[in-house]
Amino acid sequence: MVMMMAPGGTLEMAKTVLDEGADAVYVGVVGWSRRGAQDELNDDEIRHTIDYALARGKEVRVVVNTLPSSTELPMFVERVERYAGWGAQGFMISDLGAMRLVKERLPHVNVHTSVGCGITNYEDVRFLRELGADYVVLPYRLSVEEIRQIKGAGKVGIEVFLFKTPSGGKICPGKCNMSSYFSFRRWLDTEGKDHFFGSASRGGDCLRVCQTEWNFNVDDIDYRMPMTIKTNPALWLEELPDYLAAGVDCLKVPGRDRSAVLVRDIVRVYRRAVDAILETDRPDLSAFASELETLRGRWMTERNRRDNRLLRQAIDESARVSAEAPAVTQ
Repeated sequence: MVMMMAPGGTLEMAKTVLDEGADAVYVGVVGWSRRGAQDELNDDEIRHTIDYALARGKEVRVVVNTLPSSTELPMFVERVERYAGWGAQGFMISDLGAMRLVKERLPHVNVHTSVGCGITNYEDVRFLRELGADYVVLPYRLSVEEIRQIKGAGKVGIEVFLFKTPSGGKICPGKCNMSSYFSFRRWLDTEGKDHFFGSASRGGDCLRVCQTEWNFNVDDIDYRMPMTIKTNPALWLEELPDYLAAGVDCLKVPGRDRSAVLVRDIVRVYRRAVDAILETDRPDLSAFASELETLRGRWMTERNRRDNRLLRQAIDESARVSAEAPAVTQ
Protein backbone atom coordinates (compact mmCIF):
# COMPACT_ATOMS: atom_id res chain seq x y z
CA MET A 1 0.00 0.00 0.00
CA VAL A 2 1.30 3.43 -0.91
CA MET A 3 1.66 5.93 1.93
CA MET A 4 0.39 9.46 1.39
CA MET A 5 2.43 11.89 3.44
CA ALA A 6 1.28 15.49 3.89
CA PRO A 7 2.86 18.60 5.41
CA GLY A 8 2.39 20.14 8.83
CA GLY A 9 3.76 23.65 8.56
CA THR A 10 1.64 24.60 11.55
CA LEU A 11 -0.01 22.56 14.28
CA GLU A 12 -3.39 23.31 12.72
CA MET A 13 -2.21 22.05 9.33
CA ALA A 14 -0.68 18.89 10.82
CA LYS A 15 -3.93 17.91 12.54
CA THR A 16 -6.02 18.85 9.50
CA VAL A 17 -4.14 16.68 6.98
CA LEU A 18 -4.34 13.68 9.30
CA ASP A 19 -8.10 14.19 9.64
CA GLU A 20 -8.47 14.51 5.85
CA GLY A 21 -6.87 11.17 5.00
CA ALA A 22 -3.09 11.51 5.01
CA ASP A 23 -1.38 8.37 6.31
CA ALA A 24 1.49 10.39 7.74
CA VAL A 25 2.40 14.02 8.39
CA TYR A 26 5.86 15.56 8.14
CA VAL A 27 6.80 18.45 10.41
CA GLY A 28 9.94 20.57 10.53
CA VAL A 29 11.86 21.52 13.65
CA VAL A 30 12.55 25.23 14.19
CA GLY A 31 16.10 25.89 13.00
CA TRP A 32 16.71 22.31 11.85
CA SER A 33 14.68 22.04 8.65
CA ARG A 34 14.75 23.72 5.25
CA ARG A 35 12.07 26.29 5.99
CA GLY A 36 11.74 29.52 7.89
CA ALA A 37 10.63 29.41 11.51
CA GLN A 38 7.08 30.44 10.51
CA ASP A 39 6.67 27.06 8.76
CA GLU A 40 8.22 24.89 11.48
CA LEU A 41 7.03 23.57 14.85
CA ASN A 42 8.50 23.88 18.32
CA ASP A 43 8.94 20.85 20.56
CA ASP A 44 5.58 21.21 22.34
CA GLU A 45 3.79 21.31 18.98
CA ILE A 46 5.75 18.33 17.68
CA ARG A 47 4.88 16.26 20.73
CA HIS A 48 1.21 17.25 20.41
CA THR A 49 1.27 16.24 16.73
CA ILE A 50 2.82 12.85 17.53
CA ASP A 51 0.23 12.15 20.22
CA TYR A 52 -2.57 13.25 17.87
CA ALA A 53 -1.31 11.01 15.06
CA LEU A 54 -0.71 7.92 17.21
CA ALA A 55 -4.21 8.17 18.68
CA ARG A 56 -5.57 7.86 15.11
CA GLY A 57 -3.25 5.12 13.89
CA LYS A 58 -1.24 7.59 11.79
CA GLU A 59 2.49 8.34 11.60
CA VAL A 60 4.78 11.35 11.99
CA ARG A 61 7.98 12.10 10.08
CA VAL A 62 10.20 14.80 11.59
CA VAL A 63 12.18 16.95 9.16
CA VAL A 64 15.78 17.56 10.29
CA ASN A 65 17.32 18.16 6.88
CA THR A 66 19.82 20.93 7.57
CA LEU A 67 23.57 20.29 7.44
CA PRO A 68 24.83 20.17 11.06
CA SER A 69 28.40 21.10 11.88
CA SER A 70 30.60 18.85 14.02
CA THR A 71 29.75 20.86 17.14
CA GLU A 72 26.03 20.58 16.34
CA LEU A 73 25.92 16.81 15.79
CA PRO A 74 25.39 16.01 19.50
CA MET A 75 22.44 18.45 19.56
CA PHE A 76 21.13 16.87 16.35
CA VAL A 77 21.25 13.33 17.77
CA GLU A 78 19.72 14.41 21.07
CA ARG A 79 16.74 15.93 19.26
CA VAL A 80 16.21 12.90 17.05
CA GLU A 81 16.31 10.56 20.03
CA ARG A 82 13.86 12.83 21.88
CA TYR A 83 11.30 12.76 19.05
CA ALA A 84 11.72 9.02 18.52
CA GLY A 85 11.10 8.51 22.23
CA TRP A 86 7.85 10.45 21.86
CA GLY A 87 6.75 8.12 19.06
CA ALA A 88 7.95 9.68 15.79
CA GLN A 89 8.38 6.82 13.31
CA GLY A 90 10.77 8.48 10.88
CA PHE A 91 13.07 11.36 10.02
CA MET A 92 13.92 13.27 6.83
CA ILE A 93 17.66 13.86 6.62
CA SER A 94 20.03 15.46 4.08
CA ASP A 95 23.41 15.10 5.74
CA LEU A 96 25.05 11.76 4.93
CA GLY A 97 26.98 11.43 8.18
CA ALA A 98 23.92 12.31 10.23
CA MET A 99 21.90 9.76 8.28
CA ARG A 100 24.33 6.95 9.12
CA LEU A 101 24.56 8.08 12.74
CA VAL A 102 20.77 8.09 13.21
CA LYS A 103 20.42 4.62 11.75
CA GLU A 104 23.16 3.28 14.02
CA ARG A 105 21.61 4.83 17.13
CA LEU A 106 17.96 4.16 16.19
CA PRO A 107 17.80 1.20 13.81
CA HIS A 108 14.04 0.88 14.25
CA VAL A 109 13.12 4.31 12.81
CA ASN A 110 12.53 5.05 9.14
CA VAL A 111 15.13 7.30 7.53
CA HIS A 112 13.91 9.33 4.55
CA THR A 113 16.45 11.09 2.39
CA SER A 114 15.70 14.76 1.85
CA VAL A 115 15.66 16.38 -1.57
CA GLY A 116 19.00 17.93 -0.58
CA CYS A 117 20.70 14.57 -1.22
CA GLY A 118 20.37 15.31 -4.94
CA ILE A 119 19.58 11.83 -6.27
CA THR A 120 20.00 11.45 -10.03
CA ASN A 121 20.41 7.70 -10.69
CA TYR A 122 20.10 4.23 -9.20
CA GLU A 123 23.71 4.19 -7.94
CA ASP A 124 22.90 7.19 -5.75
CA VAL A 125 19.96 5.22 -4.38
CA ARG A 126 22.14 2.18 -3.73
CA PHE A 127 24.69 4.30 -1.87
CA LEU A 128 22.05 5.96 0.32
CA ARG A 129 20.41 2.63 1.07
CA GLU A 130 23.76 1.30 2.30
CA LEU A 131 24.04 4.32 4.61
CA GLY A 132 20.71 3.40 6.16
CA ALA A 133 18.03 5.11 4.08
CA ASP A 134 14.65 3.36 4.15
CA TYR A 135 13.03 5.81 1.70
CA VAL A 136 14.67 7.91 -0.99
CA VAL A 137 12.91 10.96 -2.37
CA LEU A 138 13.39 11.42 -6.11
CA PRO A 139 13.72 14.77 -7.90
CA TYR A 140 10.77 16.13 -9.87
CA ARG A 141 12.21 15.46 -13.31
CA LEU A 142 12.51 11.64 -13.35
CA SER A 143 10.34 9.68 -15.76
CA VAL A 144 8.20 6.66 -14.91
CA GLU A 145 10.74 4.39 -16.62
CA GLU A 146 13.60 5.84 -14.55
CA ILE A 147 11.57 5.29 -11.39
CA ARG A 148 10.92 1.69 -12.43
CA GLN A 149 14.66 1.13 -12.95
CA ILE A 150 15.55 2.65 -9.58
CA LYS A 151 12.88 0.59 -7.83
CA GLY A 152 14.28 -2.58 -9.39
CA ALA A 153 17.85 -1.77 -8.40
CA GLY A 154 17.43 -2.28 -4.68
CA LYS A 155 15.13 -2.83 -1.74
CA VAL A 156 14.34 0.71 -0.71
CA GLY A 157 11.15 2.73 -0.52
CA ILE A 158 10.60 5.22 -3.35
CA GLU A 159 9.16 8.62 -2.44
CA VAL A 160 7.98 11.14 -5.04
CA PHE A 161 6.61 14.66 -4.83
CA LEU A 162 3.08 15.29 -6.07
CA PHE A 163 4.37 18.30 -7.98
CA LYS A 164 6.95 18.77 -10.71
CA THR A 165 8.74 21.45 -12.70
CA PRO A 166 7.64 21.51 -16.36
CA SER A 167 11.15 22.52 -17.47
CA GLY A 168 12.83 19.81 -15.42
CA GLY A 169 15.03 22.32 -13.63
CA LYS A 170 18.71 23.11 -14.06
CA ILE A 171 19.82 23.01 -10.44
CA CYS A 172 19.52 20.52 -7.61
CA PRO A 173 17.13 21.52 -4.82
CA GLY A 174 18.95 21.41 -1.52
CA LYS A 175 22.44 22.17 -2.83
CA CYS A 176 21.91 25.82 -3.63
CA ASN A 177 23.33 28.77 -1.67
CA MET A 178 22.01 31.53 -3.94
CA SER A 179 19.76 32.95 -1.22
CA SER A 180 22.85 33.72 0.83
CA TYR A 181 23.83 36.43 -1.67
CA PHE A 182 20.55 38.24 -1.04
CA SER A 183 20.28 37.85 2.71
CA PHE A 184 23.17 37.16 5.07
CA ARG A 185 22.59 37.01 8.81
CA ARG A 186 23.50 34.44 11.44
CA TRP A 187 22.96 34.03 15.17
CA LEU A 188 23.15 31.43 17.94
CA ASP A 189 20.00 30.25 19.70
CA THR A 190 19.81 29.41 23.39
CA GLU A 191 21.07 25.86 22.77
CA GLY A 192 24.07 27.03 20.77
CA LYS A 193 22.68 26.14 17.35
CA ASP A 194 24.17 28.37 14.64
CA HIS A 195 21.45 29.73 12.34
CA PHE A 196 22.15 31.17 8.93
CA PHE A 197 19.20 33.21 7.66
CA GLY A 198 20.40 33.14 4.05
CA SER A 199 20.69 29.36 3.69
CA ALA A 200 17.92 26.80 3.95
CA SER A 201 20.61 24.16 4.47
CA ARG A 202 21.55 25.84 7.76
CA GLY A 203 18.07 26.41 9.15
CA GLY A 204 17.10 29.58 7.31
CA ASP A 205 14.74 29.97 4.40
CA CYS A 206 14.87 29.69 0.61
CA LEU A 207 14.11 32.90 -1.31
CA ARG A 208 13.28 31.02 -4.55
CA VAL A 209 16.02 32.88 -6.40
CA CYS A 210 16.11 30.15 -9.06
CA GLN A 211 12.52 30.91 -10.08
CA THR A 212 13.16 34.61 -10.70
CA GLU A 213 13.38 36.00 -14.23
CA TRP A 214 16.99 36.83 -15.03
CA ASN A 215 18.63 39.22 -17.49
CA PHE A 216 21.49 37.91 -19.62
CA ASN A 217 24.33 40.14 -20.79
CA VAL A 218 27.89 39.75 -22.07
CA ASP A 219 30.38 42.64 -22.26
CA ASP A 220 27.64 45.15 -21.46
CA ILE A 221 25.48 43.80 -24.29
CA ASP A 222 22.01 43.01 -22.97
CA TYR A 223 20.41 39.99 -24.65
CA ARG A 224 16.66 40.37 -24.50
CA MET A 225 15.70 36.78 -23.90
CA PRO A 226 13.73 35.24 -21.02
CA MET A 227 15.78 33.01 -18.75
CA THR A 228 14.59 31.14 -15.67
CA ILE A 229 16.89 28.72 -13.90
CA LYS A 230 14.06 26.64 -12.46
CA THR A 231 10.37 26.72 -13.24
CA ASN A 232 7.79 27.03 -10.50
CA PRO A 233 6.52 23.49 -9.71
CA ALA A 234 2.92 22.53 -10.38
CA LEU A 235 0.61 19.87 -8.97
CA TRP A 236 0.06 16.88 -11.24
CA LEU A 237 -2.45 14.04 -11.60
CA GLU A 238 -2.35 12.22 -14.96
CA GLU A 239 0.86 10.29 -14.20
CA LEU A 240 -0.34 8.99 -10.84
CA PRO A 241 -1.51 5.50 -11.95
CA ASP A 242 1.78 4.86 -13.77
CA TYR A 243 3.82 6.05 -10.79
CA LEU A 244 2.02 3.66 -8.48
CA ALA A 245 2.39 0.83 -10.99
CA ALA A 246 6.14 1.55 -11.15
CA GLY A 247 6.41 0.81 -7.44
CA VAL A 248 6.27 4.19 -5.74
CA ASP A 249 5.86 3.64 -1.98
CA CYS A 250 5.31 7.16 -0.68
CA LEU A 251 3.51 10.15 -2.21
CA LYS A 252 4.63 13.46 -0.75
CA VAL A 253 2.12 16.30 -0.75
CA PRO A 254 3.91 19.69 -0.80
CA GLY A 255 2.91 22.85 1.04
CA ARG A 256 4.43 23.44 4.46
CA ASP A 257 4.57 27.13 3.55
CA ARG A 258 0.98 27.28 2.27
CA SER A 259 -2.27 27.90 4.12
CA ALA A 260 -3.83 25.04 6.09
CA VAL A 261 -7.04 25.41 4.04
CA LEU A 262 -5.24 24.99 0.70
CA VAL A 263 -3.24 21.99 1.90
CA ARG A 264 -6.41 20.43 3.33
CA ASP A 265 -8.12 20.70 -0.06
CA ILE A 266 -5.10 19.24 -1.87
CA VAL A 267 -5.05 16.24 0.48
CA ARG A 268 -8.78 15.70 -0.04
CA VAL A 269 -8.40 15.47 -3.82
CA TYR A 270 -5.34 13.24 -3.78
CA ARG A 271 -6.82 10.96 -1.12
CA ARG A 272 -9.83 10.28 -3.32
CA ALA A 273 -7.69 9.92 -6.45
CA VAL A 274 -5.30 7.43 -4.82
CA ASP A 275 -8.19 5.40 -3.42
CA ALA A 276 -9.78 5.29 -6.88
CA ILE A 277 -6.53 4.02 -8.42
CA LEU A 278 -6.13 1.35 -5.76
CA GLU A 279 -9.64 0.09 -6.47
CA THR A 280 -9.01 -0.42 -10.20
CA ASP A 281 -5.96 -0.47 -12.48
CA ARG A 282 -7.16 2.22 -14.89
CA PRO A 283 -9.60 4.54 -13.16
CA ASP A 284 -11.17 7.59 -14.76
CA LEU A 285 -9.38 10.53 -13.12
CA SER A 286 -11.17 13.18 -15.17
CA ALA A 287 -13.49 13.88 -12.25
CA PHE A 288 -10.51 15.23 -10.29
CA ALA A 289 -9.01 17.32 -13.12
CA SER A 290 -11.11 20.45 -12.68
CA GLU A 291 -10.65 20.43 -8.90
CA LEU A 292 -6.90 20.14 -9.29
CA GLU A 293 -6.80 22.94 -11.84
CA THR A 294 -8.48 25.23 -9.33
CA LEU A 295 -5.99 24.16 -6.70
CA ARG A 296 -3.11 24.93 -9.06
CA GLY A 297 -4.34 28.49 -9.38
CA ARG A 298 -4.65 28.88 -5.62
CA TRP A 299 -1.19 27.33 -5.21
CA MET A 300 0.42 29.88 -7.53
CA THR A 301 -1.38 32.80 -5.88
CA GLU A 302 -0.18 31.81 -2.43
CA ARG A 303 3.32 31.10 -3.66
CA ASN A 304 3.69 34.48 -5.35
CA ARG A 305 2.43 36.21 -2.22
CA ARG A 306 4.93 34.30 -0.07
CA ASP A 307 7.89 34.87 -2.38
CA ASN A 308 7.21 38.60 -2.58
CA ARG A 309 7.02 38.81 1.19
CA LEU A 310 10.32 36.95 1.65
CA LEU A 311 12.10 39.07 -0.92
CA ARG A 312 10.85 42.27 0.74
CA GLN A 313 12.10 40.99 4.08
CA ALA A 314 15.50 40.13 2.57
CA ILE A 315 15.82 43.57 0.97
CA ASP A 316 14.85 45.31 4.20
CA GLU A 317 17.30 43.19 6.18
CA SER A 318 20.14 43.87 3.74
CA ALA A 319 19.43 47.60 3.92
CA ARG A 320 19.44 47.47 7.71
CA VAL A 321 22.75 45.57 7.85
CA SER A 322 24.32 48.00 5.36
CA ALA A 323 23.15 50.99 7.38
CA GLU A 324 24.63 49.53 10.58
CA ALA A 325 27.96 48.55 8.98
CA PRO A 326 30.90 50.80 9.91
CA ALA A 327 32.05 53.20 7.21
CA VAL A 328 35.26 52.27 5.36
CA THR A 329 37.80 55.08 5.14
CA GLN A 330 40.70 55.28 2.72
